Amino acid sequence: MKSKPECQEFPLASGKTCLLAPIRSDLIPNYYLLAFPIDQGQPTASEVTEMLNIGISHAQECSGALLNDREAFTILYSGYSARREKGWHVHIVLLGNRWRKAWLYAVLAGKNLLQAFGLRKDDAPRIRHEPR
Repeated sequence: MKSKPECQEFPLASGKTCLLAPIRSDLIPNYYLLAFPIDQGQPTASEVTEMLNIGISHAQECSGALLNDREAFTILYSGYSARREKGWHVHIVLLGNRWRKAWLYAVLAGKNLLQAFGLRKDDAPRIRHEPR
């Protein structure tokens, strides 16, 4: 049985927080989701900027440690109209090379097509803020 991934909580200048969770996926290794918990509403423009900076810093740190290359990552952000899940979030994937990037896009295309046709259950993680 897989253990539940550990989330990291990052305080924002506004006093709100964002959460970074590793996503366990056999098809996409080294995958993280940075989210603004739904119960905090939508982030302001400055909170989005701050969160993107947190995401990039985390991606650079992890990519450097795991792959010896601080720039071997991709960040995916879906704007409000393109999301299927409410709440602001960004996907961070450590890649290593262009073949892994191509694989990532192939997996995402297949997953989204299957979900669009109703052939695959939507398994998006639901990140809500849980007070300590």
